[in-house]
Amino acid sequence: MVELVVSSQTADQQSSELLAVGFFQDERPLRSEAGLIDGRMNGMISSRLEQGFMTGQVGETTLIPGNGRIGADKILLVGLGEIASFCYGRVRDLTEHVVKTCTGLQVHDLAIAFQDPLRLGLEWAKLTEALVEGVGLGLQAAEPLQDIRIRLPGTFDYYDQISQGVETARKILRNPVQVDVSRESSSLGET
Repeated sequence: MVELVVSSQTADQQSSELLAVGFFQDERPLRSEAGLIDGRMNGMISSRLEQGFMTGQVGETTLIPGNGRIGADKILLVGLGEIASFCYGRVRDLTEHVVKTCTGLQVHDLAIAFQDPLRLGLEWAKLTEALVEGVGLGLQAAEPLQDIRIRLPGTFDYYDQISQGVETARKILRNPVQVDVSRESSSLGET
């Protein structure tokens, strides 16, 4: 089963085993959640980019410790490629890659911080469809099928659209995984 948690907390506040945060190869300085996490990590991500250790190419991943600077234990930096090429298909593919990586690391509680889809001309409902499809594809590789909690930081205001995307995904996907959607508010601190 997949528990999809729509959260009002920011990416750096997520108390999860792992935070997956994406960044574009052609966007400097880093913006959105990647910029926030870079700030919390005292510019470590920007420094690695400047030194050529990372590029942001599609699917490139780098695992670093959270070092107590954010709520998550580990940070998985995920290359999103070029901004102009970012689309729902890429969301599906990258989500599949992140879920496969997490199952390999024995991570069952993760947060995925997307770039603001509205800024990129994407819709939350369709992005969620792609996310659910990617999660299903990623979990198919896990034997036995694992339960996983996925938090979506800063999405509390988009709950209805995210729920709509989950419902659409349930209707159109073959062999869908069971997905439950819940809300998590920073003032309540629980689902």
